Amino acid sequence: MPLTPELRASYEAVLRDQESERDEVQQQVSAGQARLKEVHNSISTLLKRLNPDAVTSPSSSVNPPRQSSRKYAYMSVRWAILDLLAESEPKTTAEIAEALIAAGVQTKAANFVNNVSAVLSTTMKEAHGEVQLADSKWQLTENGKSAIEHIRTTPKFRGAMRGTRTFTRY
Repeated sequence: MPLTPELRASYEAVLRDQESERDEVQQQVSAGQARLKEVHNSISTLLKRLNPDAVTSPSSSVNPPRQSSRKYAYMSVRWAILDLLAESEPKTTAEIAEALIAAGVQTKAANFVNNVSAVLSTTMKEAHGEVQLADSKWQLTENGKSAIEHIRTTPKFRGAMRGTRTFTRY
């Protein structure tokens, strides 16, 4: 059924409104992320002043393990997904994206679910064989379980979990 000019005009008006709202929300998110980064930098500065060895000393009492709400703040999406799925039941792509955001993953992606989907299907499934899809939910394969077991032993992973800046994204 072809669109009438009136219906087309209505759809276009609604579309413009939704795009405007999206842009406004994105600005709010960006401002919040910028403020969060400022607060985090202040915290890092204070930690360094309290204990200059906090960044290099994993046993520092001033540098405790990351809060669960910031658990993946300094980790690649792939590593965060591996760790998340190793600790949970299988999840849908949207559930994974939501859990990563809740655990501190920062993104500028307009649609983070699409980003997570690409990492899962291209990098983790096709390239590394670390995940598989069953009943529309992602779960780790044996290869994925082995990968996260190894990754968890690395200094970069431990640094990311502590929230130090020694981690390089992969």
